[in-house]
Amino acid sequence: MNRRLTVFLLQYIFFPLALIAQAPVPSFEYEVSVPNPDSHAYHVSLELRNWPTDMVDLRLPNWMPGYYQMMDYYKGVRNFEVLSGQALDDSKPMTWTLSGVKGQKIQVAYDIFTDRTFVANSYVDADRAYIIPVNSFLYVDGYMNVPITVTVKKSNGWSDVATGLELVSENAQEAVFKSTDFDSFLDSPLLMGNLKKLPDFEVNGINHRFWGYKMGEFDEGKLVKDLQSAIQVASGIIDHIPYNEYTFIGIGPGRGGIEHLNSSTVSFNGDQLQSPQGYLGMINFLSHEYFHHYNVKRIRPFELGPFDYQNGSKTTQLWISEGLTSYYARIMVRRAGISSESDFLKGVASGITQFENNPGKEYQSLIESSFETWHEGPFGKSGKDPNKSISYYVKGPVVGLLMDFGIREATNNEKSLDDVMRELYHKYYLGLGRGFTDAEFRTVCTDMAGSPLTELFQYIYTPKPLDYDTYLGYAGLKLVKEQQTRSFKDRDGNPIEKSMDVYSLVPIENTSASQKAILDSWIGR
Repeated sequence: MNRRLTVFLLQYIFFPLALIAQAPVPSFEYEVSVPNPDSHAYHVSLELRNWPTDMVDLRLPNWMPGYYQMMDYYKGVRNFEVLSGQALDDSKPMTWTLSGVKGQKIQVAYDIFTDRTFVANSYVDADRAYIIPVNSFLYVDGYMNVPITVTVKKSNGWSDVATGLELVSENAQEAVFKSTDFDSFLDSPLLMGNLKKLPDFEVNGINHRFWGYKMGEFDEGKLVKDLQSAIQVASGIIDHIPYNEYTFIGIGPGRGGIEHLNSSTVSFNGDQLQSPQGYLGMINFLSHEYFHHYNVKRIRPFELGPFDYQNGSKTTQLWISEGLTSYYARIMVRRAGISSESDFLKGVASGITQFENNPGKEYQSLIESSFETWHEGPFGKSGKDPNKSISYYVKGPVVGLLMDFGIREATNNEKSLDDVMRELYHKYYLGLGRGFTDAEFRTVCTDMAGSPLTELFQYIYTPKPLDYDTYLGYAGLKLVKEQQTRSFKDRDGNPIEKSMDVYSLVPIENTSASQKAILDSWIGR
């Protein structure tokens, strides 16, 4: 080919690509303020620069990853204003369409009204502002990997802003944070107020913080020390810490917690730590939310990322994400030496008691429970027939226990569920940068055990009764059942008494060396 013609063709091919490469990247710049905290509302403005097309659909998420329910966040939007561009059809919920914006600076502003103190909802009052991004910030489909900044105006004399976002700058009037993508940005709640800060602590040279609102009175040194020990156990199981800093954010008294990539937001009241059982319950709760940064944020079902913020990301594997996280929370606390062997076994037996007294165990499988949570609720009690549903929070850790013992027995205690979790993390998250499929989870388990584990997987895919005697026996344990009458409240809050089977875990007499080895390594002796 003629050299001059070759040069011309190369220029013809690559010149448009060079123009594309030089095109300015869109950026999202948010500002948040709370001009009147008593109104229970906060103000958000968005400046979107370098938009490449004539029209743009600004959308608000409809749910929060980690809480698998549709939340209708758009209903809290008030006083929406378009400061540049032209607003078009506004009849679509959660979507605001603007035209005539190509190459322009797009500016919109709106208020978010809050009326519920819950970890998956923003809430503002005179004392603090808890702001979750999915409740607050508009995004655009197809533009999830663009630079984002948010400026938080310190309103009402508040001095502190706690979040997992990267800090750019801070002074007495405002704090500026940034993110490189929307999934991380929408996963980073903010708490503003005059917050209490517990002493920072390090695990493997990585800093950990705990900031909170209305934290109450408790032994701060003990809590920090125990959290440090529990996190050391978790990081040892997975053999990696993926973040530069981790922040616990206590949003005040209440119920519920949500996990994030490098933080967790938790309902926290230090007054609950005054009794031994209250303290143990709280440290288990905090360990649960912490372990989630591994299991679900990184060791995740394939469907959970990229997220479908409008319709929900549905998966049959929440029993892994939530159930096995509950299982490992207790293990973290036990192996850290925080709970006694007796308390640990009581906690495991309590989960078995809860599961075995649910009539839904005969009707619904773990994978069905995981998928149906969007309309049945995470505890399986909101559907048409609550007596035919289960909770993956309850059955998940029980099946995890049996699977752990099954793998240990099949490998002469050389492998365990710990190895499965570690392999999922290193192979799929670190190695492939994605989640695992249902089939891949099963393959990792069976490869680790060197056995098909057929019966154990029947416990996942079917309502087949669990063979406690066999699997607990591998660790020299047995299940003892007795009838007790306990007091409860029905769905309307009325007190009732109910006769139920209550289970306890006790050692078998004259255990073998194999049984003792499995029990010792599992329980952390």
